[in-house]
Amino acid sequence: MDNINKEGYAFDIEQKTLTLFDFGGQSAYYACHQIYLTRRAFYVVVVDASKRLDQKVDKKVCDQDGSVFSGWTYGDYFVFWIKSLHTYCSYDNEQDPQPTVLIVATHWDKRIGQFHDKIKLMENLRCQIPMSSYLSQYIRKENIFCADFDLPNHDLESCIFDIASHQRWNENIPKEWSFFGLEINQEKMLKRIMNISEITTVSEITDRGKRASNKVENEKLDMLRYYHDAGKALYFNEHGLNDKVIIDVQWFIDAFKHIITDELHFKGIPVNQRDWNEYYKTGNLKVRLLKEIWKHKDEELSKKLKEEGDGNDVQSYVKDARFLQCHKESLLNFMQRLGLLVVGTESHYVPCMNRKEIEKELLDLIKQSERKSSVLVYQFDFLPFFLFFRLVVACMQEGGWKILQNRGTSCLYKNAALFSYMEYNIVLSVTEESVQLQVFCLIQGHSLETEKTYMIQGRIEELLNDLAQTFHRKIQFARGFRCRMDDEEIIAMNIKEHFLPEKDIPNRDLTLMCPLHSIDDRHIIDAAELTRYWKL
Repeated sequence: MDNINKEGYAFDIEQKTLTLFDFGGQSAYYACHQIYLTRRAFYVVVVDASKRLDQKVDKKVCDQDGSVFSGWTYGDYFVFWIKSLHTYCSYDNEQDPQPTVLIVATHWDKRIGQFHDKIKLMENLRCQIPMSSYLSQYIRKENIFCADFDLPNHDLESCIFDIASHQRWNENIPKEWSFFGLEINQEKMLKRIMNISEITTVSEITDRGKRASNKVENEKLDMLRYYHDAGKALYFNEHGLNDKVIIDVQWFIDAFKHIITDELHFKGIPVNQRDWNEYYKTGNLKVRLLKEIWKHKDEELSKKLKEEGDGNDVQSYVKDARFLQCHKESLLNFMQRLGLLVVGTESHYVPCMNRKEIEKELLDLIKQSERKSSVLVYQFDFLPFFLFFRLVVACMQEGGWKILQNRGTSCLYKNAALFSYMEYNIVLSVTEESVQLQVFCLIQGHSLETEKTYMIQGRIEELLNDLAQTFHRKIQFARGFRCRMDDEEIIAMNIKEHFLPEKDIPNRDLTLMCPLHSIDDRHIIDAAELTRYWKL
């Protein structure tokens, strides 16, 4: 702001404070970005103009090797970020203001030939998105800025200044709420987490005895929702969580970041190498490993506090509210609520760390099974992989559902999860645009019963709908099938140009020509077989 003022803006204008967050590039960090993606912010998406959009990103750059993001191009990541911002930050009503997104092309002095000028850059970026997509609204000439290395960009600075000065950021909130903001800043380095009983609003003090206690309590909940939506606190008015408020959000994010960091950053932690190898491959985090990780970080903080003359009173990491180990249970409960992990007794499951491929023998078993359903496909306009992770977390908490075991290991994979329920096995898998469901049975003498497959389908759809509602913008999905099975892809099938919505199947008993392939690759669809075990 100072630089902009010196370029000619008046100094007597109302001062604005900008808080900047640089999102971590490693793919494992994406799961916790949901906490910071809010409508009360504007965003800068950075594009490297020295790289082709169809060029694959070095797998070491984003630590994506073996993950669901493996093999992505620069163009894929650009679309991913635009879709993420639209999903987390936009409104369902198109009349409401959509998120402000600036696109900055760095390395402009080293740009490749296809980015001849800003217009060509805009055209190339728009080509990454389908013609009919609503996402093109974020790619406009006036919000694209080209930056040479190590040179100031006054146009970008002026634009940020204008955005920050916009009236849309002015919100009318009760004055007393601002006191809680001050309390957060004062207390977060000492407490990190506050009990709900410690939070007293001005209304509670001044209006005690004048208004019904439930009205005062509702005002307190409204205040906590406001700070939660603004990313200043974490609060869920749900059983098991509603008695605590995380007032140091960055500390919470760091607690998770310490868990998902790469192996190179674990130096100095006395852990069993086997525990680390298992965790990095499968996402299975031993309790003893987590304890050592957080203990190591607490020791680092203690050393820092002592150097600053503020750590001589540290008695116990488990009792001192400044440290991670003191809040272990609350941290794990909040992380589980956000779908970041599943809490266990001997180990926890962290889905975004799972790089495990499904075994060929298991794929062959599913393929050769004579007692199996077709694959029911839920197609999304945009599917955050984290919604799938949260679906897996929710299924792991379902009564009667157990994780399928193969040779003593859990059948949880980077893009699939297998469960057993009654005598049936359930396969959940994910692709860039779909969640897929299949049921099969391996027990001789048993067959699939529609009553039970309907029950499984119903529960999955309840969970999907519940999860879709937790985003700022309700995520939409369509139900259907892949028009023909693929002998090579048994799970997580590519549905591009093969997705057949249920509305395109006029009669379950028909055999019809595939409406998607009337000329090229013509084939017949057995509607009865596709829909046999599913309630449509």
